[in-house]
Amino acid sequence: MSLQRILLGSVLCFLLMVTVARADFSLDLTRAIQYALRENTELKAKRHSLGIAEGRAQQASLLFQNNPRFGVEADSPGSGRLGELKLHLMQELEIAGQRGHRYEAAEKNLAQVNLSIEDAERLLRLEVTRVFYNLLAVQQVIFDLKDVLSTQETLLQAGQKRFKREDISILELNTLRLDRDQVRNELANKTRERVLLDKQLRMLMGFQEETPLVAAGDLLQLSANKSDIIPNRQSLQACASASRPDLKAAKITVEVREAEIRLAQARRIPNISVGPRYKRENNENLFGGEIAIPLPFFNRNQEEIATALANRNVSKTDLEGRLLVAKQEVDSSYTKLALGKDRIDLYGKTYLGDLEKMLALTRKAYESGEMTIFEFSITRERFTQARFRSLDAALAYLEAIAALEAQAPGCLK
Repeated sequence: MSLQRILLGSVLCFLLMVTVARADFSLDLTRAIQYALRENTELKAKRHSLGIAEGRAQQASLLFQNNPRFGVEADSPGSGRLGELKLHLMQELEIAGQRGHRYEAAEKNLAQVNLSIEDAERLLRLEVTRVFYNLLAVQQVIFDLKDVLSTQETLLQAGQKRFKREDISILELNTLRLDRDQVRNELANKTRERVLLDKQLRMLMGFQEETPLVAAGDLLQLSANKSDIIPNRQSLQACASASRPDLKAAKITVEVREAEIRLAQARRIPNISVGPRYKRENNENLFGGEIAIPLPFFNRNQEEIATALANRNVSKTDLEGRLLVAKQEVDSSYTKLALGKDRIDLYGKTYLGDLEKMLALTRKAYESGEMTIFEFSITRERFTQARFRSLDAALAYLEAIAALEAQAPGCLK
C-alpha cells in the first residue's frame, strides 16, 4: 500500500512540474521593456563596443604615445680589452598640442558611443512597445473570436434542428455555416499572427524560455488612460532636437572630427626626440644629450589633414540629414497621434458598454422570437466588427503615442 502511495505521489509531482513548466509567462509593458534592456543580444553587443572607445580614451591620456628607445654600441679592439662604448636613450615628444587634441577627440568619441547606446535603447523600447501592444490586441481579438465562434456553433446547431422542422430554408442554414466557417478562419489567422508576435517579442527581449508569452493589460483601458496626451507641435520639435540621443551623438561626432582636424594640423610639424647619451672612450666617461628633429620638407601630413576635413564634412552632412529626418518623424507621429485621438473620441468611453447592452437586447429579441436566427447572426457579426474597430482605434492611438515618445524622448510629460 505504501509503494502505491509513493508511486501516486511521484506521478502527481511529475504532473505538477509539467504544469508549472508549461505555465504562461505573463508580463506587462514595463516588465517587457526592462527585460529587453537587460537581455537583448544586439544591445549587449552594442554595450561591449563601449570598451573600444574606452581603450582609445585610455591610450590618448598617456603622457607619451611612444615608448622610449634604448641603444647600445660597443667596439672591441681585440686582446680582450674593452673598446668604445656608447649608450643612448631617446624619447619622442609630441609638440603643437597634439596630446590635448588627441585626448579631446577620444573623450568626445567616448561620449558619442555612450549616446549611440542610449539611442539603441530608445529604438528598442519603441519596438518592444509596438510588438507588445500588437500582441495584447491580438490576444483580445482571439478571446472575442472564441466567444463569437461558440455563439456561431450554437446558432448552427439550432439552425440544423429548425431546418429539419422546415422552419428555415437551406439558404439560411448555409449562411449560418458560412458565418461559422468565417469565424473559424479569422480565429486561425489571428492565432498564427499571435505566434509571430510572440516570436518577435522573444527576439527583442532575448527571452530563452519555451513558455508562451502573455501580454498583460487591457488595450482599451490603456488608451483611455492616455487620451489627454496632445502636446504642442512647435515645442515638441524643439524638445526633440535637444533630447534625442541620435542627434546628440551626431553633433558630438562633428566635434570629434573638428578635434581630429586640429590634431592632424598639429602633426604637420614632426615630433622631436630627446634623450641622454653616454660614451666611454680611452678610459674616459663622457656624458651628453641628443635631440633629433625631422625636417618636414616633403611630408607635411597632407593625407591625414585631407581625410580629417572630408570626415568633418561627412559628419556635418549626416547631422543635417538626421535633423531633417527627426523633424519629419516628429511631424508624422504627431499627425498620427492627432488622427488617432479624433478616432478614439468618436467611440467615447461608454461605447463598448453600450454595445454589450445592445447585444444583450438583441439576444433577448432572438430568444423571444422577435428576430430570426439569420437576422441575429448578422447582427451579432456587426457587433463583433464594431468591437474590433474600437480595438484597432485604440491600438493605432497607443502606437502613435509610443512612436512620438520615441521620436521626442521625455517631451510628453
